[in-house]
Amino acid sequence: MQQPILELQNLGMRFGGLELFSGINISVSKGEILGIIGTNGSGKTTLFNIICGIYKPAEGQVIYHGKDITGLPPYKIARQGIGRCFQMVVPFESMTPKENIRVARANAGRYGKGIELSVEEIMELTNLTDKQDITTNNLALPDKKNVEIARALACNPEVILFDEVSCGLSGEEIGERMKLMKQLAKKGITIIVIEHIMMFIKEICDRVVVLHAGELIAQGTPQEIIQNPKVIDAYLGGRKL
Repeated sequence: MQQPILELQNLGMRFGGLELFSGINISVSKGEILGIIGTNGSGKTTLFNIICGIYKPAEGQVIYHGKDITGLPPYKIARQGIGRCFQMVVPFESMTPKENIRVARANAGRYGKGIELSVEEIMELTNLTDKQDITTNNLALPDKKNVEIARALACNPEVILFDEVSCGLSGEEIGERMKLMKQLAKKGITIIVIEHIMMFIKEICDRVVVLHAGELIAQGTPQEIIQNPKVIDAYLGGRKL
């Protein structure tokens, strides 16, 4: 059996005296698209913050390629080959998309162990070729989100964490985002995506995990998840999709 590329082992997190979650165990295989869903406040983004080194868990470990990376600072996590795209985009607004990509590559790209795409390939994948020389602050939100993805790709990651990348996008733009994620997975990049749109999750994910009230209540294929009684009750409002 193939060793998981990333494992979360018995993770727990507390803020002051409040326990957010405990006993979270998730594994991800290379090239897989894993979806994470759950109610607001269930700890989805906190999991990403733990993986990326922003938070240190109260207990448990983050294992990457069999190595314990729990609590490493974010820049070292990035150099290990784990990239991230935030819900609120934060590109360098005064730079063009091409300059954003080049800065990311100069600072982290030489450390990444994943698929190395050229600057031109990255711009083509993210639909930025025609906008490569426009200052980023003059771009629309979908293009700014593409710059965020392009910067992550410039670091040559093996794993990319996507946090609600469809937020603020139209139906057509969401379709383009799903297409891009499938292309990245075919190239061997492992994807973990937090998303609240169930049709997005159902369309692109190989597996889904569900967080609720501090626990992982279900995991399986998208079809298994949307038929799971616990998920229907806790997350889908008592309705089957």
